[in-house]
Amino acid sequence: MRRRITQVDPLSASRVLALLLFVQGFVVGALAFVLKLSGLDLPLPFTPLPGATTITLLFWTPLGFGLVGVISGGILAYIYNWVAKRFGGIEYEMEKSP
Repeated sequence: MRRRITQVDPLSASRVLALLLFVQGFVVGALAFVLKLSGLDLPLPFTPLPGATTITLLFWTPLGFGLVGVISGGILAYIYNWVAKRFGGIEYEMEKSP
């Protein structure tokens, strides 16, 4: 049975991507925190704010990743809807499970 995704709700996509990236940010922040405690510096793509500590990695990294997820999820859903309307959506196959 072939199906086609013709539209994605931007709010739903934003919420899901924000949650996924929040979890990823927590993992990255925890990894950076453990490496920092062990004496290794993880090269981060941003410069920490003055007065920032290693604890801020556990707080700001998930929030930053989550914010990026909210914004990019909505934008990507709008772009997908525009493309799907003009060229067709993603097709997938489904089968009944036994």
